[in-house]
Amino acid sequence: MRTKPKSWSVLAVLTLLVFCAFPVCGQLGDKEKAEQEQKQKQELERKTFVLIDDIATSALSLKLPENRIYVLTATADLLWEHDESHAKNLFWDALNVINLINNSSSINGDKDGKKLTNKERQQQLQQYYSVYSLRLGLLQRVARRDPQLALEMLRSSRQVPMDQLPGGLSPPDDRELEQQIAAEVAARDPERALELARESLNKGLSYQIFQLLFRLNQRDAKAGSAFAGDIIEKIRGRNLSTDPYAAQLAVSLLGISRTRDEGPEKNANRGPLLSLKLEPEQKRVLVDLITNAALAGSANANVLYNIDDVMPEIEQFAPERIALLKRKLAAFNQTLNSQQKSSLEYRSTVQNGSPEDMLKLANRVDDENRGWIQEQAIATAVANKRTDSLRSFINAEVSDEGRRKELLDQLDAGELEYAVYKSDVTEMRKLLPRIRRREVRAQAMAEIAIKLERKGEHEEALKLLDEAQTMIKNDLTSESQTNALLALTAAYALVEPSRAFTIVERTIDEANDEIAKALFWDKIVSSGAVKKGELRLAQSGMVPIDFALFKFGDAVSILARADFDRTRAAADRFQRYELRLMARLLLVQALLRTRNSPSLVPGSTTEGP
Repeated sequence: MRTKPKSWSVLAVLTLLVFCAFPVCGQLGDKEKAEQEQKQKQELERKTFVLIDDIATSALSLKLPENRIYVLTATADLLWEHDESHAKNLFWDALNVINLINNSSSINGDKDGKKLTNKERQQQLQQYYSVYSLRLGLLQRVARRDPQLALEMLRSSRQVPMDQLPGGLSPPDDRELEQQIAAEVAARDPERALELARESLNKGLSYQIFQLLFRLNQRDAKAGSAFAGDIIEKIRGRNLSTDPYAAQLAVSLLGISRTRDEGPEKNANRGPLLSLKLEPEQKRVLVDLITNAALAGSANANVLYNIDDVMPEIEQFAPERIALLKRKLAAFNQTLNSQQKSSLEYRSTVQNGSPEDMLKLANRVDDENRGWIQEQAIATAVANKRTDSLRSFINAEVSDEGRRKELLDQLDAGELEYAVYKSDVTEMRKLLPRIRRREVRAQAMAEIAIKLERKGEHEEALKLLDEAQTMIKNDLTSESQTNALLALTAAYALVEPSRAFTIVERTIDEANDEIAKALFWDKIVSSGAVKKGELRLAQSGMVPIDFALFKFGDAVSILARADFDRTRAAADRFQRYELRLMARLLLVQALLRTRNSPSLVPGSTTEGP
């Protein structure tokens, strides 16, 4: 049976390489030790920025434009505080690559006077979204550093707008990018962000307006309320029956202005609310607009789909319309197909139902949706401390033994993850025996070992890690095994660094074999991880790596600070050029992220991220 390696597992191993150094120990006086540490810090910083320059230069050798853009953007961001002028040049280099892609693509119109086929139009749309996504990633990074520069770059890389899509929607355009930039500005300069937001709002509504409002209100509630008023005035001039943007924004404004005690008790399942301040008259205006649109003969289906979300406000400001709306909704629901009805039931249950209700719903849906609903049920039970109740329900109501074990495993793992999040070592130890899957238990043991080491219980921590190592298989095609290996390596990096080096060296060699297999099988069955013979570094598979780097960044920093050259040498063990480059990039990211943090050493009480 042939196995095609998953792209995320190949990329995930990059995080491991930065654990490969030995800490330097010595018996020195306080003065000599301080002087030595200062020298080491200066030398490490010099080497770090030399490596960043090398990465930026090497990026030009990458075959794929999207890879060059990814690396140039990342290095520019890292260089900004050290050499702003050079960083700006790198940002412009990345934008020039995007412009080359944009200019080489044909976006709108017929080809040579002939009507485009559906396939050709689909290709155009994919190309448009690809360029838009690249511009968005770059401009968001630039905006965090220099909003004015981001606007200049936006205006020098215009995309020809695409035709409207079915349902009255349009592909995202430069107006939405302006709103994204304003959202980044909000964290630094609410007044300037509000100015940009209003300029962008004058050009039209979009879904990005909501994100901008969220960021602005987080930073300055007064500015958030002012901008919400501007949005409401804009919505008042639109027909919500036919305008999906206006309708969704109206519903969202009411939802985020609701305080905890205004909605159902189970509203806690939806996560933290923004607590946007709206005046009662503003809420009344929104309710009138939504209910008018819902009761209109030409009501947009999206409006009717979302009526339940704002029913508390309708009951408050327009109770006389409840009966009419319920009749309209009943008639509307009769027009839905089975999939749409299931979607409505799913949303209502997840938002308002108990964990048991969610599992009952999971029994009635297809395999594709069942997993997500089960995860939501377990997360809700853990967050609300209802795990005992849900466990009893599973044992009593789930007859299939395989599924029952799977659900109980997920519930036990969820409880353990929550205890880890709370740094509750006592609870973690209590829950360990319940964990049936060995790699999940090993991952938890690694977390406990870190807590013990920081409390000064070195021998106990090492003993726990040695036991955990026997439970993990070196299987880079398995997400759970790879996650466990990452956790184990991070823990060893803090407790016994030489063991971390041994694991990393072995794992990189195995990763090289897996990468070779991935490239071979991609010639037969395209996996999407490889393009023109080069691994795609900027694809969505990078997200788990960035998260892992965040989670294990302190351990990375400790070891890389101790022996930078050896850590870089480990990166160069990768046979693929683009992965060597990415490994170096991950190394400098870890170092600069903790650059101004206190040194973390084994036994320290300082907590990691």
